[in-house]
Formats: sequence, C-alpha cells, structure tokens
Amino acid sequence: MDIATIDASLFKQLLEAGFANLSANFQAINDLNVFPVPDGDTGTNMKLTYSRGLSNIKGEYDEIGKMMEDFASGMLFGARGNSGVLTSQYFKGFADGVKGKKTLTVEEFAKAMQKAYKNAYKATVVPTEGTILTVAREGIESIKMIASNSGSFLSFFSMVVDAMRISLDNTPNLLPILKESGVIDSGGKGLLTIFEGYLKLFTGEKVEGASSSFEEHASKLPDVDYSCFNENSELTYGYCTEFLLQLLVSKIDIASFSIDDFIEKIKVFGDSLVCFQTGTIVKVHIHTKTPSNVIAFAQGYGEFLSFKMENMSLQNLEVVSKEKKKEKTRKKWAIVSIVQGEGLIKLFQELGSDVVLNGGETMNTSAAEMIDAFKEANADYIFLLPDNPNILMAAKQASELYKKSKVTVIPSRTIQEGYSALSMLTSRSAPFEEVLSELKSGVSSVTSCFVAATSRDANVGGKVAPKGSYVEGSGKELVGFSKSRKQAVLELIDNFDGIEEKEVVYLFSGESVSSSEAESLVEEITKRHPNLEVGTLEGKQRIYDYFIGIY
Repeated sequence: MDIATIDASLFKQLLEAGFANLSANFQAINDLNVFPVPDGDTGTNMKLTYSRGLSNIKGEYDEIGKMMEDFASGMLFGARGNSGVLTSQYFKGFADGVKGKKTLTVEEFAKAMQKAYKNAYKATVVPTEGTILTVAREGIESIKMIASNSGSFLSFFSMVVDAMRISLDNTPNLLPILKESGVIDSGGKGLLTIFEGYLKLFTGEKVEGASSSFEEHASKLPDVDYSCFNENSELTYGYCTEFLLQLLVSKIDIASFSIDDFIEKIKVFGDSLVCFQTGTIVKVHIHTKTPSNVIAFAQGYGEFLSFKMENMSLQNLEVVSKEKKKEKTRKKWAIVSIVQGEGLIKLFQELGSDVVLNGGETMNTSAAEMIDAFKEANADYIFLLPDNPNILMAAKQASELYKKSKVTVIPSRTIQEGYSALSMLTSRSAPFEEVLSELKSGVSSVTSCFVAATSRDANVGGKVAPKGSYVEGSGKELVGFSKSRKQAVLELIDNFDGIEEKEVVYLFSGESVSSSEAESLVEEITKRHPNLEVGTLEGKQRIYDYFIGIY
C-alpha cells in the first residue's frame, strides 16, 4: 500500500498496527531493562499506556485531529512509569500538531513528529540523551528534509524506521549505563517497535503473536509476589508514586500557577521526577520514601483524579527472586566490586558490576566472601575491584584459591579508582586484554582525595588538627585541615597542584552530607574553577564525608 494522504479511518488502523507490534514484542523490550528496575518494566508500561489511548477511541471519526486528541487523553490518564509518561507526552505533542486536521500528508505527519518529541523533552525535568527522547528526536530530524518531499507514506515510514534504528544503536554511546550493561535503551526500542508496526501496515506484513484486545491490556496488571517483602524487609528504594492532580480555584489562583515553581518544590521529596501540566491537570511521577509528604504538598494545590503508589523494594526483591530461580548462563567475563555505602553500591551496580560486595574501611571483606562473589559472577574471566589497600592481600589470596575462573585483581585502592575504572569500559563484549587495559587505565587516570572528621588530634604538616576538625587528604598524605567541612573541600581543591590543568572533579558525599550542601559545593567550585566539570554523586558512605576524584 503506497499512498500520499491518510484519512481518519486509515489513521486508526495505523494506531492499531503500532499497538499490535508493541504487544507482540513488549517482553523483548522488558528484557532490555538494566537491573535493578524498581518501577516496572518498560515494555509493559508502554503497552499498557498505549492501549489506554486506543481504548479511549470510540466510534467513528471524521477527522484525525479529534481522534488523536482522544487517543492522547487516554494515554495521559493511563500512563505508567517513566517510559509510559514520556510516550504519552510524545503523542500529546503529536496530537497538538494535527489539531483540526481531517487528513494528513507526509509533510504534515513529519511536522507533527517534530512537535511530538519537543513536547516529550519539555515534560522531562532533566532530559537525558541516549533514551527514548534521543530516538524520537533523531528519528525525524535526521531525515525530515528528504522525508517531507517523498510524498509516499511507505517511503516515509521506511526512512523513519531506519533513522530510529541507527539512533537506537547509538544510545549506549550516549548513556554509560547502557554500554556497561551491553544493552540499547528500552524506551527507544519501544518507540521504534511502534513505528515498525506503522510501517508493516503499509508493507502488508502480518504481525505474529499480537493481541487486539486493547481493553484487556489496559486493565490487566502484572501479578505481584507480595511474599518477597515481609516483616524482616527494609525499604531500600522507596515508592514509585504517580498521580493526576486537578488544580482547584478554591485552593490556588490557577491563572498564576507556575509548573516550574511546582517542580522546584516537589523535587525535594524524591528523585526520578517527571512532571507536566495539561490545562488545569498536573501529572506527576516521583520516587520517594515519604509519599505522605508528597500527598500533603500536592493537596495544597488541588485534589487527585487518580493515584498509584508501588513499593519499589518489593518489585526489586521480586526481580531478584525470579533471577535466582533462573539457571545462570556463564558469561565470558564479569566484574566484582567492593564498596561501602548504599549509594555507592547502587552506583557500581548501575555502572556494570556483576556483583557488588559491601566492604569498607571497618568491614574488610574476607577471601571467603570474595570467593562466594566469584561463584555468583559465574564467568570465565573475573576482574576484582577492591576499594582499599587493606584488602589487597585477601583479594590476591582469594584469586589464587578460586580455580573455576581466571581472577585478575585490579590494583584499585579507593572508591574513586574503582569508579573511574568502570567508567572507562567501552563494551561488555570486548576481549579480556582490552577490558584489562581499560580498567587499569581508569585506575591510573584519577587522583583520589578525601575529607573526613578526625576522631582524635592529628599532626598535619607540623600543625595540630584538633579532634572533630576536618582533615584533607590527597592520595596517602594529609595536606590540610579546617573547622568547616565545606571549607576543607574548597581548600583541598584550591590548593591541589595543577588544578587548572585538570578537567573533572567528582564529589562522592557521605551519609551525613545533605544534598543541598553537596550541590552548593558544586556551585562554589565551579565559580572558583570555571574550567572544571564538577559533579556530585550520593555515596552514603560512613566515616569519609567526601571522597573526591580529580581527573
């Protein structure tokens, strides 16, 4: 089928073809998610969100604009998870782009796709490249000039699908966590799958394994094994909280309501925030350990039209439980890291460590614990990243005792060196020698510094740093001290030899450091050293208030 104009009847078939392909392939999209995935699976969320849009299309339509308005409205109310929210905003932008139109030409469809991705970017508080946003943008921007002039929807969708595939294949180069995990972005794959369905409508290819029951998919929720979270469990990840908030004139002056101010205030309650306004309705997705605070805050502006809250620790434990039941496939190589601190453990998992052991200065990991980690890693080659010099001997012993894999101990002596080593990896499928070289290069590329409170009087450069003051360390040496923790960090960086030639500074904040303190330090360091790229990561480690990596 090769045509130049789409009417409402054919457009509905197009939407259904996209869902059929998404329905047939949603599990493959789920499988791309990077563990842990505490707020659901991308493929399932996108399928349920899309199906709610379709279930909102009732009867016959004379124009595409009205159909898309209803479709986007259904998606807005049915959006699940980050991926679902972004998908709903993509199609909301598309609906805005075709408002009032009875039919669509290729050029009009292409312009609507541009509005679609721009609306999705706008809905994201901190847009991240290497995600569905990138695929949506590059899928049309890279071919818009030639696509708009094609006049053929068959040709147009062929070009869009090719462009999205190229963009999707490049996502690991834009988002390190994808590269470390050896996957492409799952949300981008979902969007590509939808457009592949559109193309199949015009090529006449049948979608195998698809279901046409939109209501069934819109209402069906995945089974949850609640036994995974019991009286002995701890809330690690918080709650995935989503709601639609109707602003009320009885509570606020709606005309002066600012979504930007709303976002600034609500973001203090959690992270992974996606928030946008449609008319007098505000959609919110946030991960929080204190949902009661979020609820109380939101009710200061209006009342809920819908509300969903899920225990992400339960979801994560359920994933872990299922993974343990699966027969493990032996990998070519794997990485075992040793760190201490809730934030650092999570960070090293996200960076691609196959196993992360909870270690630290006062919990030196034993050889037996390392050997257990080697068994869990289950690979021909294993790279071990220690976090301090006190465990290097135990690491060497464990590597010699374990005979089922070739274990190589990377001589990392700090958290910063381990982080830098993992950040240097370019591929999960690289050969042994290449991985070894990249890990060692990462270790040698960073200078490790720290700031910590003294537990007793200390001698620093011939001066006495009294108990409770904050000492500054660079490598193995104490180089200064201060009464103020913030001042100690600033002095350490200001006085660092050759700081003007350095490029990057990262602060790994300890469990006693507030996010506002760490962020203010980033701002102050940036002002003093505008040549530096400065960032902060929440390590939540004990003892050390800040680990500092200088590159």
